[in-house]
Amino acid sequence: MGAGAPMVLMVGPDAGEVERALRAGELVCPGCEGRLRPWGFASPRTVVLAGGAERRRPRRGRCRRGGGTHVLLPDVMLVRRAHGVEVIGAALHASAEGAGWRRVAAMLGVAATTVRGWVRRWAERAERLRAHFTRLAVWLDATLAPIGPRASPSADALEAVAAAAVAAGRRWSAMPLWRFAAAASGGRLLCNTGSPFPAPWTAGSVPARDCHHELGGWNGRRAPP
Repeated sequence: MGAGAPMVLMVGPDAGEVERALRAGELVCPGCEGRLRPWGFASPRTVVLAGGAERRRPRRGRCRRGGGTHVLLPDVMLVRRAHGVEVIGAALHASAEGAGWRRVAAMLGVAATTVRGWVRRWAERAERLRAHFTRLAVWLDATLAPIGPRASPSADALEAVAAAAVAAGRRWSAMPLWRFAAAASGGRLLCNTGSPFPAPWTAGSVPARDCHHELGGWNGRRAPP
């Protein structure tokens, strides 16, 4: 992957561990599998996470082989969103259960227009999200039972996310649902671009370790020894 606009690479939320792995050359470019090296930081921003607002400044890495740069985005965050994925996920789940966006906003302490925007964007992308996470679930667990339809396309998409998360938990260790969703979408759950979601199945057989470091083309997997 050549130099150009930086790409997003999803990593775990522990900044110390990300720094250690980056400096040790354990993170890999999803485009060419070259090892990443430290390359400064992305712009700082305040993100409202489940535990409250935090100031975050994601690390950046540069591929030693292709020269491309990557923002190493923690999986508690989404691209271009001021709220963490678990806050957004709670709103989407409550909406799918029938709560109106004003009620959801009051429950979470978030502006009503912000929640309305999340719910609408999820609905607009529901079929694409359902298809992606259904395919991911089957790729992770070929014995998975068919995912049945729910009350709406938005609920169908949520069900597919949950099924994929369960399948990933069987393959590796379980991780929180919405952090998994952020990682598996490359942080683009609610983006308004046509960029494709990461497609780890194009890399071949199912890798053997954890989703942050072993899914080719997804999360900056660890380089082989």
